[in-house]
Amino acid sequence: MMHSNPAATSSSVLGPFHVSNPPPLPIGGDMKGDHDGTVLLVEGRVRDTDGNPIPNAQIDIWQTAPNGLYSSQDPDQDIHSFHGLMTADDSGHFRFTTVRPVEYTVPSDGPVGELLEAAGRHPWRPSHLHYIVTAPGHRTLVTEIFPDDDPYLDQDTVFGVRDDLVMTYHEKPAGEFPDGMAISGQVTEPFLHVKFDVILSPQ
Repeated sequence: MMHSNPAATSSSVLGPFHVSNPPPLPIGGDMKGDHDGTVLLVEGRVRDTDGNPIPNAQIDIWQTAPNGLYSSQDPDQDIHSFHGLMTADDSGHFRFTTVRPVEYTVPSDGPVGELLEAAGRHPWRPSHLHYIVTAPGHRTLVTEIFPDDDPYLDQDTVFGVRDDLVMTYHEKPAGEFPDGMAISGQVTEPFLHVKFDVILSPQ
């Protein structure tokens, strides 16, 4: 964080569970698939520090499954489960559906567990979405975004939360789900919606 631009979105933890070569995720695409859980509609724009949209930015997105495990931890998941690579449109807009991420514990066996126990700290992380955002002429951003109602928001065991990375989920009735989404025919219950813009620093 020492060299972060205060006008841009803060960086955060990459973590050990990113998967290389994620599958393409079209605008309006879906990462939920057949998994249970509340549908989450995420959208936003990629902008520069002057507020201008950045066209065609690449957004690498990943998260845990509803069981609290990333695909690389879980032999029952496809390796690319809950991973996708999206290209924002000409106005910097991105949009996708997924299932609401859940909070989870970091592996607490071995030396990590001993350190946490010695420090009197728990192993929990608040739920979050991971992004790596890239665009020509701009610094690559590695970050996470967190919902403001998560019980571990102020207790993240890896200290990844920043004030500007906190978002709000808004519950909406199924009838307000927008057209043009890959999952639209499956939304018959209230869903969650969040808008979160990503601001990149110049290179």
